[in-house]
Amino acid sequence: MKMIEADFEQALALDAANRELALAIESFIVEAPAGAGKTELLTQRFLKLLQTVQAPEEIIAITFTNKAASEMRARILDSLLLAATGVPPDAPHKQITYALGQQALQRSAALQWHLLESPARLRIYTIDSLCANLARQMPLLSRFGTQPAVTEDAWVYYREAAGLALQTMDEDSLGEPVRRVLRYMDNDQARLESLLMSMLAKREQWLHLSQGKDHNQAQHALIYLIETELQAALTALPARLQQSLMPIARYAASQLPPEHALNTLLDWQTPLTASIEDLHSWRALTELLLTSSGGLRKRLDKNMGLAATDEAKPYKEALTDILSGLAQHSNSEPSLARIRLLPDADGEDDAIIQALSQLLNIAAAQLWLCFQAQNEVDFVEISQRAFQALQEGDEATELAMRLDYRIQHLLVDEFQDTSPMQIDLLKALTRGWQPGDGRTLFAVGDPMQSIYRFRKANVGLFLNAALHGIGDIALTPLKLWRNNRSCPPVVAWINQTFQGMLPASDAPQQGAIAYRPFVATRAEATGAGVFVHPLITRVSSEDEEPADIRHLEAEQIIRIIQQTRADKPNATIAVLVRARKHLHALVTEMRRNHAELSFQAVEIEELANRQIVQDLLTLTHALHQRADRVHWLALMRAPWCGLTLADMHALIGQDGQRSVLSLLSDDHILARLSADGQTRARHVREVMQSALQWRGRTTVSRWVHNTWLRLGGANCLWNESDVQDVQAFFARIAALEQHGQFNPQALADDVQKLYAAPDAKADASLQFMTIHKSKGLEFDTVILPGLDGSNPPDDAKLVIWEEVPMDDGHTELVAAPFVPTVLKRQQATITAYDYLNDLDKTRAAYEDARVLYVAATRAERQLHLLGAAKPDKNGEPQARKNSFLHLLWPAIQQWFNSEHDIVSRYPSAQQAADIRQFVPKLIRLREASTPANLQATALATHTGYQTSTEDESAHRLEADIGTLAHLYLQLIAEQGLDAWQAHEKSAFLPLNLPMQRWFKQQGYNDNEAIQGANQVAALLTTTLQSADGRWVLQPHTQAASELAIEQLSEGKKVIDRTFVADGVRWIIDYKSMPVTGNDDLPLLAASFKTQLTHYAQLFQQDDLPVKTAIMFLSIGQLVLVEA
Repeated sequence: MKMIEADFEQALALDAANRELALAIESFIVEAPAGAGKTELLTQRFLKLLQTVQAPEEIIAITFTNKAASEMRARILDSLLLAATGVPPDAPHKQITYALGQQALQRSAALQWHLLESPARLRIYTIDSLCANLARQMPLLSRFGTQPAVTEDAWVYYREAAGLALQTMDEDSLGEPVRRVLRYMDNDQARLESLLMSMLAKREQWLHLSQGKDHNQAQHALIYLIETELQAALTALPARLQQSLMPIARYAASQLPPEHALNTLLDWQTPLTASIEDLHSWRALTELLLTSSGGLRKRLDKNMGLAATDEAKPYKEALTDILSGLAQHSNSEPSLARIRLLPDADGEDDAIIQALSQLLNIAAAQLWLCFQAQNEVDFVEISQRAFQALQEGDEATELAMRLDYRIQHLLVDEFQDTSPMQIDLLKALTRGWQPGDGRTLFAVGDPMQSIYRFRKANVGLFLNAALHGIGDIALTPLKLWRNNRSCPPVVAWINQTFQGMLPASDAPQQGAIAYRPFVATRAEATGAGVFVHPLITRVSSEDEEPADIRHLEAEQIIRIIQQTRADKPNATIAVLVRARKHLHALVTEMRRNHAELSFQAVEIEELANRQIVQDLLTLTHALHQRADRVHWLALMRAPWCGLTLADMHALIGQDGQRSVLSLLSDDHILARLSADGQTRARHVREVMQSALQWRGRTTVSRWVHNTWLRLGGANCLWNESDVQDVQAFFARIAALEQHGQFNPQALADDVQKLYAAPDAKADASLQFMTIHKSKGLEFDTVILPGLDGSNPPDDAKLVIWEEVPMDDGHTELVAAPFVPTVLKRQQATITAYDYLNDLDKTRAAYEDARVLYVAATRAERQLHLLGAAKPDKNGEPQARKNSFLHLLWPAIQQWFNSEHDIVSRYPSAQQAADIRQFVPKLIRLREASTPANLQATALATHTGYQTSTEDESAHRLEADIGTLAHLYLQLIAEQGLDAWQAHEKSAFLPLNLPMQRWFKQQGYNDNEAIQGANQVAALLTTTLQSADGRWVLQPHTQAASELAIEQLSEGKKVIDRTFVADGVRWIIDYKSMPVTGNDDLPLLAASFKTQLTHYAQLFQQDDLPVKTAIMFLSIGQLVLVEA
């Protein structure tokens, strides 16, 4: 901060010099603050390196998100395209990029790379896609037989593996660690299974650690941590000061009973050291200096051996002077307070740690077997197997040695978010690199934006790399100073506020990062600044907040949005929150009263809160339990039925015992309902009675889906987001079924973890998201509501492992087991688990400040802060502890006064009465009936829901009809339309017998084979007689049929038909289901959007616009689907 105020020009000069130096062909680590333009720097570096390599594949750039990778690729390609125009830009930094782009194109032309025509040669990966690529190159070394699919939601596997691991308790030798851990956990098997699942989801953080066997090393590492803490206390309380404390402590101890903690210092004669041997004496000393809450004492009395006597007076005065001196140094109090958190390093946990490690390894092995059974893995498995493909023990593998010759330059973005495992991956990739051999590693990041502790990201790794390099590669540290994003008033406020909020110095072990100031280079803008919108309640801080505080806050946010739009119509606005729950009131208010303000909510609205999904859960529960009165009543209120409250009372009001289905089956009871109510009730009765006959005779997903369709559920979808939400719901049912874990409650639990799709048609200039999601983005106006909110504590861990960097640079391991509640009651001492858990809490507190920094630095012009304070016992507003507002309090406390008071509004008696009489609006279909295309025979083929005893057989025949039709359409496209004489209806008669033989080979009888052959012929004839069908099958550029594409991250995809026509890439999927022109074809086609979007993404590097469509073979019609 002082440097910026003293010499603004010097900071800019240093920035410019370091940017120029960063383009040298050497290895660097660059600190780049928010808004510094690091993507532009990475682009320039990449273009510069292209001038030095023999092939573009020799350069690999790595980042952490798909968005960041796409942005980097787009920036490099745009720079090359700009260079190709020959028209230099006006901006100075763009002129550098332009010149580098021209030189890269010259290199491309000289070596015939054809970069503009083949942009896929630019190797830009996310860390996950890089690992997938490595694992795919060496499937045997990475322990993959065939390439598996990758799931983004592997909780069903974690649950299955945890259960299988616990089942081994009945085995002799293998079950011993399981039995030991269960006894330790007081036989709480459900709790243990839950902890195992959580650990499996994060096994990349511990699996390589759990296999260590040197428990003496672990104890040595714990002692090192303890003595590091004692050294900090010794700095605060050096030997000179201890000499003054000795007589005071001896006197105080002599005045107290023998069992008092101070009795340890009764014979204190020599200064304490930072050795663990003095830990008990240090603990006793904290009793003399600190209160029970950890603060320096302000009151000295007889309870600590210093009574109000003449004899004690000189000791009290001396201690008061010492305490006053300690208070002058900010580090003294916390350093001494941390002594109380230090455990004994007695090694008593070794046995249970060994058992827990064995159990975790059993669970990890079971998880691998579960993955193999389904040929599907999670991203963690991909990362681990990629590392195994590069390194076998301490030796490099064949792949690593091969890559050693191919990779010349590595660029790593967002380096502050790396984990120890990712550092090991970089070491493996650069193994064997020598100084001066021309190969370089370039890492860039901002330690102040390190906010992924929950992924085991360790900001200390950035600091360590700057000091010691990575592996054998020394990195030259560079620092950038410019902020090109935010206006000067915003930058000034951030510098001033966070200078005091972040710690004064770096402390890697505790995750502490000192503030790095920056300078604003953007011009002033009208209305720029930071604005505080205080909310003050009149309830005491101990009371719950009034329910309408969040409503008041939502109203204020809407006013800010409206005012911003009025002042600057094209402004981009983001509402950023710490946790999704902090947006609930705002989303509710906007949907209810401000529909004109459309917004995009990125992973904000929980899928389980969407009405369409709640109705589907209701249906699922009702189908599985006829006596579930609550869900059956909810079923009758859902939009497909929508009974009024009067009809509901008439149905159940006189009989509280019988099931709802029983009441529906009684025509005498139905007669009590209104005419409309009777029609609606009978519709539900008929559909549900029919559906219940098929329980167990088809898959649950098909059973629920077809019942939902017959009830009219598809008619209750209001927009495209509803379609995607329904697809996600049925995908969860299918996933649970696949693993044999389906039950309605498991489904409800799983759905709680999913988020509703954002409205793709909503205004993208107004976005709601979490702060973590906003990282890397920028907005004209940023609104931060709910600053008074706090996050729940982290979940408990079965074992905490801590990698401790020692003085010589190597790391050692500390492990501590979870302490069950029953043991906590029995032992009052601090455990190693308590200490490591508290260390993690300290890191979390430091990270909270960095999360707030990330949020504030998203703002270009305006930053708005909203939070609620409550009065303390003296009536003074105070911020809730452990909240963002508490962190900001020194900077914004002045705003929380009567002048800015917004008092919570309490409802009047009349309003309260109105609330009690409130009746929610009934949303329902105009009439309740099964859609026409799902009635009678169409039901059996269109939905797969059979009303005959041949349910599964008929469904299989339908699928095989589609398979054979696909094969013939591929043949027709390859041989050409003219060869098939499609204008004649008899074109397929000669093929009827071969088709029948094909069906018989699949196991069908004669009648089924004839039926199948006739239907295939009819589909092909209709398709070839239609204009759409002939256009799809005619020759096109880059045409392909049944194109199989293998991707590790997505599995095998087969595209029915694709080609390029008029500069557009077409992707077409055939559907053989029977439909008519009366069906809602766009809605039906939209249900396949997710599948088509995946297909479109496979061609995203072609730089061509993409169109996707469904070809309905039964009517020969092509229907576009926006992907």
